[in-house]
Amino acid sequence: MFVGMPVIVRFINAFLGLDILNSIGQRNLILFISLFINVLICSYVFYIVCIEYRQSVAALGLSIVNLSKNIKQGIKRYAITLPLIILAGFVINLISSYYGQLPEMQDVVQWVLEEKSLFVLGSLIFFGIVVAPVIEEIMFRGFLQPALKNSFCGRYAIAITASLFAAVHLDIFAFLQIFILGMLLGYLYEKTQTLVASTVVHILHNSLTLVFLLYFKFFFERKNSGILAEYCQQPSMEVLQIRKGMS
Repeated sequence: MFVGMPVIVRFINAFLGLDILNSIGQRNLILFISLFINVLICSYVFYIVCIEYRQSVAALGLSIVNLSKNIKQGIKRYAITLPLIILAGFVINLISSYYGQLPEMQDVVQWVLEEKSLFVLGSLIFFGIVVAPVIEEIMFRGFLQPALKNSFCGRYAIAITASLFAAVHLDIFAFLQIFILGMLLGYLYEKTQTLVASTVVHILHNSLTLVFLLYFKFFFERKNSGILAEYCQQPSMEVLQIRKGMS
């Protein structure tokens, strides 16, 4: 992301004469390149499984066996786990506040709160609740977790995958919450042997996060036009909870 984007921008400027940053905007460009990189990695995963090892996509958990049952089980487990995720966020906030370390909002959360363009906002929402959960579940639960299971037992494979899942979000303050979510997603995959339950839960989690953010954004904008800027500069406990929850 950080190395490739400037190279791509300079290449387009030099050879095509297009000022792409001004044409489509920096945030759109970042979303596009993020999507491109994720699709590229996901395609390589499919190549390894389907071409090199000659297995079907079902080996990645892409199966609709017991679809309704798995969805219900995922939602039920998520409802049980969600209070623990929220509690972990409050504990981390209390500890960080005690030591005077106020966590910053994730970029995607700040973008949602600040963005005025409906197109960019729609792109963020689509990426957050559709693209990211599906691709991440294929890569982490469908591919990485079974691969690790060849060397470790199921519990260790779930824990390692959840740790890596939390680590790639590059946010130490959100690590515990995302790790707990990752443990749940890993458990659901191990239990059902399909990505249906974990993907539905992942989409549901990100959707709830974005719904809260959009409510916060537009409700408070109507009530007080200046409060949004204030919260973006000095985020409240509620906003800090949400900025930790996105995965």
